[in-house]
Amino acid sequence: MKYEAQKVGEVPELGTIYRVNAPLDEQLKAFEKVGIRTLATLEEVAQIRLAEVSNDYSRTSIAPIAVKDSKTILVRDSPLMNPLMTLAAVRAHANKRYFETIKEVYEAAEALAQSQDTIAPEDRDALIVSQTGDFKLTPEMDESRFVFRKQTTPYFAKFTEGTIPFWNLFASSKNTATVNYLWFSDPQDESVLSCRDGSLDDDGRAFGVLRTA
Repeated sequence: MKYEAQKVGEVPELGTIYRVNAPLDEQLKAFEKVGIRTLATLEEVAQIRLAEVSNDYSRTSIAPIAVKDSKTILVRDSPLMNPLMTLAAVRAHANKRYFETIKEVYEAAEALAQSQDTIAPEDRDALIVSQTGDFKLTPEMDESRFVFRKQTTPYFAKFTEGTIPFWNLFASSKNTATVNYLWFSDPQDESVLSCRDGSLDDDGRAFGVLRTA
């Protein structure tokens, strides 16, 4: 099947917005054909909604990484945006499991997050989630500020009643790192942020941004 990126609109000071419904590996290939190298960040998807271009759900480029009995770490520079890792993750999901890699990936993410602990969440490259299990995000929380950045206050004000559900990632092993993607549900579905969605092998939706120079 041939997948193509479809233009859906423009967001001032951000760029031209495209959408692809495809398995992640095909999604990235389709975006690359129009000059986009990665999925939209969660902050960019929030901007797309605030600009009233689209309220659709989306995969995002943020990666949750976990090991069993430790807190999930959110990483901006997702290893799943690498073509080889993308294909490995798609194949893992097709076999009804998460993508797992060496534990050192989690340890590297943890070291990065700890080294930036005194920096504002908006400016960090990695953040250790404050709680285990599922919980509710408020706009004041570090997790909210990390993923929404400058869009935190306007997004919560326009699309929520003060909280957003956060569904955590549960790893099955202490010896390997589970790597996934952050799913962003539409506002009609409470804008849920899910670290544990699978189905990267299915025709899920994602946005890409051809950024304004």
